Amino acid sequence: MKKTFWKKFAAVTLVAALVVGVTGCGNKAQNKDGVKTIHAVTGGNPAPYVTVGDDGQYSGYDIDVLKAVFDKLPQYKLDLQTAEFDAIFTGLTAGNYDIAVNNFSYREERAESYYFSYPYDEITYVFVQRKGDKPLTSLKDAADRGYKIESNAGGNVTNAIEQWNKENPDNQIEIIYSESDMSVWFEHIEDGTADFRIDDLPIYKAYLDEFKFDNLQKTELTAEETAKISTALDAYFLFAKNDQGKALREDINKALKEVKEDGTLAKLCDKYFGADQVPDDSKYEKTIN
Repeated sequence: MKKTFWKKFAAVTLVAALVVGVTGCGNKAQNKDGVKTIHAVTGGNPAPYVTVGDDGQYSGYDIDVLKAVFDKLPQYKLDLQTAEFDAIFTGLTAGNYDIAVNNFSYREERAESYYFSYPYDEITYVFVQRKGDKPLTSLKDAADRGYKIESNAGGNVTNAIEQWNKENPDNQIEIIYSESDMSVWFEHIEDGTADFRIDDLPIYKAYLDEFKFDNLQKTELTAEETAKISTALDAYFLFAKNDQGKALREDINKALKEVKEDGTLAKLCDKYFGADQVPDDSKYEKTIN
């Protein structure tokens, strides 16, 4: 039961990847009516931000925001494609794709190669543990308890734990490096293979609903602890750092600001999160890079 989603997603991703190989060649040609096709790429998960159904249809908060943005840009036609996560970046750089959508947070190394849009989601992080365990309060708390975390190399959470271990050589948090689906990581908390996770609250809720985990609990991180995980808590669309990417970003940002102002972002937040995660107005005045 808990493996079913990932198997279905892998199958859809394989089919989508084959389609990308045939059609995703960064074709910037305009249609007869002057409408330009914009190739958008996503990794296809995690829910509730991005999902791909068995029929190949895309949905999720990020996808619905992107569609709402393009509804305000009649000069463009949106073409959604799926790629392996690493291929998103190489494809964006190579010009195979025009925009990337996968709940991307800001990182300085990414900003060296890609333009970031205005933000469209403000992320909330939670500690995830087994039910009955004393709720965690900090990374220090996890280290003091000798806790283990299972996580992928290069992720925000992993980077934060690695930084903690570097700064606290005598009080380490053990990292079990894994590229497994998050559902497996949650299973391993339940069975004791690992002890905790730090995750985005809507992702945690989505996996709880999908896989019916019944032995997990969550505790929201304080602002101080959240800052250790990520200094930028918002999500953005990415563009190649060239003239074409800059021009497209300007159009996307104009429409994204309208989508924010007309209440669409708030409605989509309520639909997918049951909470207001719309970034502050001040973040729609100047881009982050």
